[in-house]
Amino acid sequence: MTFFPKLRFLPFLVLLPITSAQAAITDSTLARKLVEHVDSLLRGKSSYGVFKMTVVRPDWARSITMKAWEKGKDLSYIEVIDPPKDAGTAFLKRESQMWNWLPDIERTIKIPPSMMLESWMGSDFTNDDLVHESSIVDDYTYLVSKADTIDTYFCFVVELRPKPDTPVVWDRILIWAREKDYMPLREEYYDERGRLIRTMFFSNIRRMGPRVMPTLWKLVPRLKEGQHTEMEIEEIEFNINISDRIFTRQNLERSR
Repeated sequence: MTFFPKLRFLPFLVLLPITSAQAAITDSTLARKLVEHVDSLLRGKSSYGVFKMTVVRPDWARSITMKAWEKGKDLSYIEVIDPPKDAGTAFLKRESQMWNWLPDIERTIKIPPSMMLESWMGSDFTNDDLVHESSIVDDYTYLVSKADTIDTYFCFVVELRPKPDTPVVWDRILIWAREKDYMPLREEYYDERGRLIRTMFFSNIRRMGPRVMPTLWKLVPRLKEGQHTEMEIEEIEFNINISDRIFTRQNLERSR
């Protein structure tokens, strides 16, 4: 559940003077190392986790807790466990296809390509964020464009541009990653008109098993005032045995 892949505050950014560390931005391999690290940080051969998503709007807020299983980049299964009125709602992704089980009507809905940019569970994340049809490693070119600071941390800023004829959602992505460990702290997403559409903030960096990672992600849409969505990792395990039966229509539609 790596779409999760966050707050109304903006981290303090200041353009740094030239330093010896900034000389590294001329290294043509650095950008790829940063992007590969960010892409792989929340991935493994497999994973299982419990996540809490909080959707905030100007006049209301609600939280959803879910379990998520993932195997490689092509298989994922998500099931809502709280609140009770949403419990049992489930999503299955196999490669670029996605289905949604609705327990109230006991029906499975296949999510078509035309709905990929629609809101997922009423949040600021989209169905496309779940499917991950594009890959920041394979579908974009990248370079380290500048050096900034976020909350006193020295960061490299990686700029991603889609490769020619690659069907991706974003025209440009910027990733702020800490120099010392390549930890992502911020991401910005721009459309083809050059508009900043959304910003992702990563915080609460701590150890989860063998990995150190940001455990709170805040997605802020820039064209919609007063709203955002937070995703918090409550627990997560990597590289565990998961049966392929988890990622089947039969499991999606089983009696709950």
